[in-house]
Amino acid sequence: MKIQEIKINDKAYPESLKKIKNPPKKLYVIGNIELLNRKGIAIVGSRNCTKEGTKNARVFGANIAKAGFTVISGMAKGIDASAHIGALDVKGKTIAVLGNGPNVIFPYENKLIYDKILKLRWANC
Repeated sequence: MKIQEIKINDKAYPESLKKIKNPPKKLYVIGNIELLNRKGIAIVGSRNCTKEGTKNARVFGANIAKAGFTVISGMAKGIDASAHIGALDVKGKTIAVLGNGPNVIFPYENKLIYDKILKLRWANC
């Protein structure tokens, strides 16, 4: 399966996420799950953003990745997708934590991003 399910008691579940008030019981993830417990910065934002917003998210994603951090986002259109693309542009580390269930690429227009994250899955350890 390309989309991985991680339960709250799994070793790969992010320790930092367990500390919030109501952590999700499961995560659906695309990418190298080892990155979830390494230094990372989440970038999330509007799906209906401005051109300047998408440009900035892409630049932020690239700069964060160049600094050695993992870009964590939800792969939604707009800011999320742009942050992933920025990290991918510089061959940085990025992982998508999805808001939908397994075996669903949403929005489907981001299939190329999905495929690129999977391609880098084992290279970005």
